[in-house]
Amino acid sequence: MVATLQALRPPRAMRWVTRWRWITAVSLVAAVAAAVFLPHWYLKLVAIPLFALGFWSLAEARHRGRIVGEGTAGEALVANVLDNMTMDARVLHSIQFESGDKPREIDHLLITHNVMFVIETKYLRGRIAGEVLDREWTLHKRAHKTRSRYKRGFYNPLKQVATQIYHLRSHLEKNLPPRWAQECSQIWIQGVVVFAHPQGDASAVVNHEHGVVNIDNLPQYLANYRPPSRAHRLSYGLRREISRVLTGH
Repeated sequence: MVATLQALRPPRAMRWVTRWRWITAVSLVAAVAAAVFLPHWYLKLVAIPLFALGFWSLAEARHRGRIVGEGTAGEALVANVLDNMTMDARVLHSIQFESGDKPREIDHLLITHNVMFVIETKYLRGRIAGEVLDREWTLHKRAHKTRSRYKRGFYNPLKQVATQIYHLRSHLEKNLPPRWAQECSQIWIQGVVVFAHPQGDASAVVNHEHGVVNIDNLPQYLANYRPPSRAHRLSYGLRREISRVLTGH
């Protein structure tokens, strides 16, 4: 069975949702106070801009909260699949670390005896189209209210997960003891992009050779994956040290 070493946590983006909610509350309270206690001629000068800021930040908080909520729902579905797999492995969810002077976040990390999987979850409703080397993929969908068709681009998740792998390896080699850092430099890290929305159609981009799968096929893909012959196995000590560096215990 998979050993879950770190449970799913709120994503880093949730902090911005909380900040926008605080801005909303402070702005509206200040606007009401200005309208009540300041002279009438201050109304347009102080209260009205504060009310405008409050309602704008409320809309921003709702918008960002919806996006974060949908992403969290997708990550929870994938986490449930990983936690209940029967393979001998360790899994960490919601990994956050600093690399390249920037905060980095990985949805899920599955550590087995012969490969480490960096798993990126996408929870997108609609039809996804794109090529492996494209900078952006396209999401085709219908608006909820008008039912009109529209499309939007999003950064190629294969490139996104490749960047995550680069920074994860760099972070591990920098923070592992020299013996384990040398061993870590020789292991195989495979990126996986999982499309998890039940109303999403990723059939045009699913590609097991490059690690793009639907959530229904995720367990089979992970169980059957074989790294290149040149890849080194992960010793028990290395797996333990990687877990320690990424979880702090």
